[in-house]
Amino acid sequence: MRKFLTTLYSIILTCSVYSQQNKIDSLTHLLQKHKEEDSIRLKLLNNLSNYYESSDAHQGLIISNQAIALAHKLGQKDHLAQAYLNKAYNYIAVGKDSLALKLYYKSMAIYTSNNKIEGNATALYGIARVYQNWSDYNKAIKFYNKAYILFDSVGNTKNKAAMLNGIGICQMYSSNYPKALESYIKALNIYEKEKLNKTLDYANVLTNIGLIYNRMEHKLHQALEFFNKALIINKEKDYQIGIANILSNMANTHDNLNQPEKAIELQKEAFEMYEKIGNKLGMANALTNIGIAYTSIPDYEKTILYLQKTLPIYEELGNKNNLSLVKYYLGEAYLNLPSTKSNLKKAEKDLIQASIIAKETGNLEIEKETYFMLSKLHAKKGDYKSAFEINELAVILKDSLNSQNLKDEIVRLEVKYDYDKKAAITKTEHESKQALAKAEINRQKLIKKGAIFGGSTLFVLSFLGILLYIRKRDAEEQRQKAELNAKVSETELKALRAQMNPHFIFNALNSINDFISKNDAVSASKYLTKFAKIMRQILENSNQKEITLTEDLNLIEAYIQIEALRLNHKFTYTISIDPAIDTDNTLIPPLILQPFIENSIWHGISKKESVGHIHISLKKEDTMLVCIVEDDGLGNHASVINKNQKSLGQNITKTRIDIINKTKRTNGSVSNIPKEQGFCVEIKLPFQLAY
Repeated sequence: MRKFLTTLYSIILTCSVYSQQNKIDSLTHLLQKHKEEDSIRLKLLNNLSNYYESSDAHQGLIISNQAIALAHKLGQKDHLAQAYLNKAYNYIAVGKDSLALKLYYKSMAIYTSNNKIEGNATALYGIARVYQNWSDYNKAIKFYNKAYILFDSVGNTKNKAAMLNGIGICQMYSSNYPKALESYIKALNIYEKEKLNKTLDYANVLTNIGLIYNRMEHKLHQALEFFNKALIINKEKDYQIGIANILSNMANTHDNLNQPEKAIELQKEAFEMYEKIGNKLGMANALTNIGIAYTSIPDYEKTILYLQKTLPIYEELGNKNNLSLVKYYLGEAYLNLPSTKSNLKKAEKDLIQASIIAKETGNLEIEKETYFMLSKLHAKKGDYKSAFEINELAVILKDSLNSQNLKDEIVRLEVKYDYDKKAAITKTEHESKQALAKAEINRQKLIKKGAIFGGSTLFVLSFLGILLYIRKRDAEEQRQKAELNAKVSETELKALRAQMNPHFIFNALNSINDFISKNDAVSASKYLTKFAKIMRQILENSNQKEITLTEDLNLIEAYIQIEALRLNHKFTYTISIDPAIDTDNTLIPPLILQPFIENSIWHGISKKESVGHIHISLKKEDTMLVCIVEDDGLGNHASVINKNQKSLGQNITKTRIDIINKTKRTNGSVSNIPKEQGFCVEIKLPFQLAY
């Protein structure tokens, strides 16, 4: 799937923007009538500069300056702070983020000195927007969270939702799609609860959810549905910049659907709107996306023509995320032109710059795609060793993204969102019925007299209270049970995927192929038999929560033997079992020790020059089965594992044990045991017999 520059528009918190031109005309007329330089004129100037931000930012700057001058003259600090905010909004629209940042800090200083919490929060929000534009997403999220806390302290739920939307944007640009979707859904829930689902704020979140789906090939039509819902709201409000943003994003989706001509048509329409408004970033994004769309036709000369126009704009704005994407597509375009020395040199230069910038901003998607393209470039140059090594880096990044089960997580969040909506509707209906029932009971009670009335009222109310409490308690238990079941299913799926590690399968098949190429049929047959056995056992055990200890140890031994063959018997192993344990009658979750053994082999022993040893011991302590995996490799390799983000199997194992603890009310655990040389981990599980 193609990667595009997504156009997002953060929500302006000073007022609700709609029917832009009508409002601007009305305010301009009032200003012409009210010539006196007083607080009324100052408010008109502030409101007008705010509306101009989304339709004519250059005019907005002129009006902002008039507001600032009048606020100084009148000595009205709160209005001065607001004028600074409005000017900052207009600076962002014309691409002068550094100047905007200074004004946000000026505004915040005034609001802080006057103890204006909401104003302070709004300034923090503006600072977050600037860092977001500069692709410093961690710092942006930090300021969004500070603003969220302040809005929460004054009970401003609408602006809390806006901060969640901003956080989601940063998470999305950091390729953390599940977290981004979770933030967006929280924002949607707030707007729907407050009955704000016809507002521009709500439409913005719909647009951003569409952007998440636009990154998933099987959900492109759903992306268009979300964009269309948002477009309707923006058109109703006559919100020009919002319409332009959505048209640009819809164009990207059409290109992903292999409709590049339609994409270019929509991008040009969006560009004209951005140009009319004077939004420099939007214009650059539209030009970039037109260039990307031309790669689908393909017309790489036009791709280069459009992309080169945008480079100086992104460099001026300091927008590293967009800059890395443009560099990537320039590299791809040069690579697809005739393979002259000049074109290959240009391609390599742009792709290397793209990978460096993507790494700086934490954009794994662009970094991955750039490595794949560099691998292709080196293959064209005949440097197959470099091509293979770079391709391996790309595969590792791809596995890192895929192994997080992003699609499964997104489906879980979608189901949760639907459940929350239905639960809210059911709650409203239930409360309505309860109100009617209570009214009927009260009517009947009025017929009664004296003590009978009082006694029956107390009885009925008590009964209803108990009934509502029981229903609420049961509903909460059912919800918790459903969430636990969902987590169990999700973790079991992750555990199976961790066991069927793609690197292990790939490397095992490579080793078999190596034996075959060397005409070593005996070794190839032996290796293939063991590999087939372990794959069959993993699949057979995939639908079982527990197997006997004997079966699991056989499976682990088969796995260790395969890895020993691959490493040319670089290590030995022993397994010791407490005589008090009947392995045929003891149950254990399948392959729960495997991730720790794998880490001992590859992060401890494989890097050791001499032959290493792994010892696995199992013993019974009271009601627990204690499993210890230790090696004499090169020191504590936990930090190496974490640094290289290869602790997925261990994390899944810890989650599996947490679920066992909840369902069986036990105290299972995973803990590292310090060693002078090598590494040791202790896993405690509930001791369970088959019968």
